[in-house]
Amino acid sequence: MLFMAAVREELGDLDGEVVGIGSIVAAARAAEVIARRKPDGVILLGTGGSYTRGPAIGDAVSARKVGMSYGVAAMGLGYVPRPPAPVECATDLVEALGLPAHDVLTVGAVTTDTTLAERLSDGWTVEHMEAFGVAMACHQAGIPFTAVIGITNIAGPEAHTQWLLHRDAAQAAARDAVRHLT
Repeated sequence: MLFMAAVREELGDLDGEVVGIGSIVAAARAAEVIARRKPDGVILLGTGGSYTRGPAIGDAVSARKVGMSYGVAAMGLGYVPRPPAPVECATDLVEALGLPAHDVLTVGAVTTDTTLAERLSDGWTVEHMEAFGVAMACHQAGIPFTAVIGITNIAGPEAHTQWLLHRDAAQAAARDAVRHLT
């Protein structure tokens, strides 16, 4: 099992690969790492936000499926002619983790607007900035994938402040949730 994370702090003392911040950067780096290391499976570790009906701050959750959304389209300010289909996560990995499973939406930036958070949450409970990029790289390579996300904030105006307050504990919760797989 190969662990990946956007930044080294999310991996902590776990062995793994850093893929960078943002879906495009993470996808490119994950594809390169997968080609080089040829893992049996990938778990992306990180922190993320919760939408209104999502998990509580401090929870660690696994991704059941991962999708991608563009805020401008969600707000009706633009459109995506052919949005990418969500990527289903590996059921056996999700079950092995024993965590609550959630549908994770990848967005281009942390959501700090209440109206945008409401629109993005339609069918999704967690947001994360790199999950779709890594999920797509794994999907293209035929590698089983899921993500483990420690919840740091509620999507909306207080997201950044909450992330600053809760990121260390959320990173630790995500790492602790996968230790039995090392």
